[in-house]
Amino acid sequence: NLGLGFTTAQIPANQPQCPVDLVDLQVCLNVFTNVINPQDPANILNPQDKAQCCTLLTRLGGPVAALCSCELARTRVPGVVNASIITASAGQFLNVCPGVTSPPNFRCN
Repeated sequence: NLGLGFTTAQIPANQPQCPVDLVDLQVCLNVFTNVINPQDPANILNPQDKAQCCTLLTRLGGPVAALCSCELARTRVPGVVNASIITASAGQFLNVCPGVTSPPNFRCN
């Protein structure tokens, strides 16, 4: 008896990405930098930047806002590849905006 077995390979799904271009998230960069490094005197939190950033994140909603905050964390914490540090920075950033939270068990990839 000759048995032929066929297997199929699934192409891995693309990692989800922030639907907002990082250029459009520029308003959040100052806020993010201030949140993760508040002791640096060069990091002055502009209330108008915070308001615009929080409006943007609120429109995106929790899961998408969390995803975008991970991308911000990767760009603002250069050289750090540890996912837990990036996730902590992203979560800390999201806490700045009332009503914006990351989903339970969310983790930056």
